[in-house]
Amino acid sequence: MSDVIIVALITGVCSVIGQWLISRQQTKKRTEDEAVQSALLEKRLQSVEKKLDEHNSYASRFHEIGVDIAVIKNEIQNLRKEV
Repeated sequence: MSDVIIVALITGVCSVIGQWLISRQQTKKRTEDEAVQSALLEKRLQSVEKKLDEHNSYASRFHEIGVDIAVIKNEIQNLRKEV
């Protein structure tokens, strides 16, 4: 083989190896970035779920308060009738 062909083969192999290493590094970085984004999304989702649970507990309490107010109104009306 001539020297030119050997140099071309070596250059081609080095080019392929270089591109493979770059691609591998970018894939690794992209995977790490996706993991960070997933962790942030999970944290935000848990925060929203916690707020929703708090909101739902307030809604049930307001219902109980409404029932209590209705009972108190009835008792006041009964007391007024007695007086």
